[in-house]
Amino acid sequence: MPEIPKSGGLAGVIAGQTAISTVGKEGVGLTYRGYQIEDLARDASFEEVAYLLLYGELPETAKLATFTRALQAGRDLPGPLRELLERVPASTHPMDVLRTGCSYLGCLEPERDFTEERDASIRLLALFPSILLYWFHYHHSGRRIDTGKGGGSVASHFLTLLHGREPDPLDCRALDVS
Repeated sequence: MPEIPKSGGLAGVIAGQTAISTVGKEGVGLTYRGYQIEDLARDASFEEVAYLLLYGELPETAKLATFTRALQAGRDLPGPLRELLERVPASTHPMDVLRTGCSYLGCLEPERDFTEERDASIRLLALFPSILLYWFHYHHSGRRIDTGKGGGSVASHFLTLLHGREPDPLDCRALDVS
């Protein structure tokens, strides 16, 4: 077989332009909205970074509290979505579970127009831990968990659903940084 020549990859090719992040621009690593990822990992919570990505700025205390309450309010799964997750096979890859849950949620809660994109993003951020862990517990322990309970932060909620108890703050911080 003749050898197929290898291309030089995408060096120097602009794959897309965005105001949200840069990768390796001018010798700088990953940035979100102009902030170094290392600084965000060290100093910010998941909620603060999510707010930054959605709104273009880090939140003040009151805005962060409002944003966190919106995430908390959107955690509980609609009944039809629970029923669907119970039908998704246990062998399904977790990313496929999230994709399926997200797609079905779009049928249950359709956006009327593009002005609702931010609200839909917040709803998905709130629901992804619930989608994944409801499916996991149903298929691996036969339990239908209460996805509306647990923790103030997304990390605390995720770990509470995963383990069934309040998590250690260090575990929450580790999940925030990841």
